[in-house]
Amino acid sequence: MSKANARFLERNKTVREYFKQLESKNPNWRIDALETATADKFFLSERTVRAIVKGETIYNVN
Repeated sequence: MSKANARFLERNKTVREYFKQLESKNPNWRIDALETATADKFFLSERTVRAIVKGETIYNVN
């Protein structure tokens, strides 16, 4: 595994953990608000956060 790939996987893991933490702290927030807050924290788009959390395409953990 390359160094860049390892950083990519670590970033995605951190994004998922932050999203879940935010979700548990704010159970009344809508999903789009959680995605926006996470995107702002990690300088990503909301769509990228959604793909990471759902494990879509290249963000799949399997």
